[in-house]
Amino acid sequence: MQAAVVGDASERVIVALVAASRSRRTIECYQAELGAFARFLEVRGRAVPTEVDCLDFIAERSGARLAGLREPTRSARAQVARRALILLLEALAGGVPLVGQAITPPVERCPVRFQVVRDGYLSACRRRGNAEATVVTKQQAADQFLAYLEEVGRETIEQVQARDLAGFWARRQRRGYAPKTSGALRSVLADFLRYLHEVGLIGEDLARRLPPQRYPRRGLTAPYLWTVGEVRLVLEAIDRQSAIGKRDYAMVLLTVRLGVRVGDLRRLELGWFDWRAKTLAFTQHKTGLPLTLPLPEDVGWAVIDYVRHGRPGADCRQVFVKHRYPFTAFGSSTSVASRLNYYARRAGIVFQAGRSHGLHSLRGALAVAMLQADTPPPVVTAVLGHAAAATTAAHYLRLDTEHLRCCALDVEDVLDGGARS
Repeated sequence: MQAAVVGDASERVIVALVAASRSRRTIECYQAELGAFARFLEVRGRAVPTEVDCLDFIAERSGARLAGLREPTRSARAQVARRALILLLEALAGGVPLVGQAITPPVERCPVRFQVVRDGYLSACRRRGNAEATVVTKQQAADQFLAYLEEVGRETIEQVQARDLAGFWARRQRRGYAPKTSGALRSVLADFLRYLHEVGLIGEDLARRLPPQRYPRRGLTAPYLWTVGEVRLVLEAIDRQSAIGKRDYAMVLLTVRLGVRVGDLRRLELGWFDWRAKTLAFTQHKTGLPLTLPLPEDVGWAVIDYVRHGRPGADCRQVFVKHRYPFTAFGSSTSVASRLNYYARRAGIVFQAGRSHGLHSLRGALAVAMLQADTPPPVVTAVLGHAAAATTAAHYLRLDTEHLRCCALDVEDVLDGGARS
C-alpha cells in the first residue's frame, strides 16, 4: 500500500512530463530518480515522504547536504534528484505537477546597502526606453561592480574612488574575457558611472577613468565553414519529439535555410508569416530595413509543429520562448546560439581553433552555398538582409574559396613576368 501511494504520484509526474513534451531521455532520468526514491522510502518504512526524507535521499544520491529543498546548490546531481522530488510532492499533495517552474528563488547578487542605488539606475534605463533584455544586461554589470565595492569595504556609494574602478577592471581582465565581452562590460559600466555622477551620488565622472576599449566587430575570427553533411548531422541530432527539440529544430532551420539573424529569431512573431503566400516578412532589428523571404515547406512545417505541439502557454507574442517558468521570450542576454554548439557536440563535430561556431556562423554557410551555386551577389545580399553589397563582399566573399581559386595567379607566370620587365 505504501508503494502504491508513491507509485501513483510518480505516474502522475511522468504524465505531466509527457504533456510538457519533455524528451525521452529526460523522462527516463525522472523515472530512475523516482524509482530509487520509492525504494529508499520502502527501506525506511515510509508511506508518505517528509522533507527530511527528501533531503536525506538527495544527500545519498549526490553527496550534497541541503538545508532545504529549495536551497540553491551548484551540485548538478543534487538538482536532478531535487526536481523529481518537488514534482512528486506536488502530486502527493493532490495537485498537478508544475513542470518547468523555477525551483529556487532568484539569487540577489547586489549587496543590500546598494540595492536602492541599483534600482534607481535600472528605473532610469527603462525611462530612457531601454529594452527589458538590455536592462537585465545592465543589472548584471552593475551588480558585479557593487558586489566588488562591498568586498573592498565601501559602505556608501559616495566612497567610490578611481582605485576601486581600477581594481574591479583588473580583476575582470585577469579572467580572460574575449575583447568583445570586455567591450560590452566597459560600455555598461561607463553608463552606470555616468548615471551616478549625473544624479550627484559621486563627485567625479569615473566613466572617464575607464581604459579605452576598441575591438573590431569582425575579423578576429573567421566563421566555421559548415559542410552540408555537418548541417545534416546537427539537424538529425535534435530530438524532435521533445518540446525543446521542436523549438531548436525550427530555429536552426530558419538560420541555415533563410539566414535569419539570432536577434530576429528572438523577436520572431507568428504574424510575420504569410502562410498563403509562403513568405516571412519582418523589419530587421540590426539594420531597421524590411526583409521578405520565401518560406520553404520544411521550415514552415517546423515552425507549425513547434507552435502546435511544443510551445508552452506563454503570454508574449514571440514564437520562440524559454521553456522554463514563467515561459518568457528570449532576451539579448540569453545564449540562444549555444544550442547549436550543444547539438554539434552530440553529432561529433569538432571545431577548428580560432573559428567562430555559434548560430551566426550558419549565415556564412548559407552565403557560401549560394555563391558556389553561382547565385548573383546582389541576391545573396538581399537574402542575408545586408544594407549594402559591400558588407556581403567584406564578410562572406572571402569564404568562397572555390571561386577565389579562379583568381589565383600562377607563381611561374608571375616570376616570368618579373624577369621580362
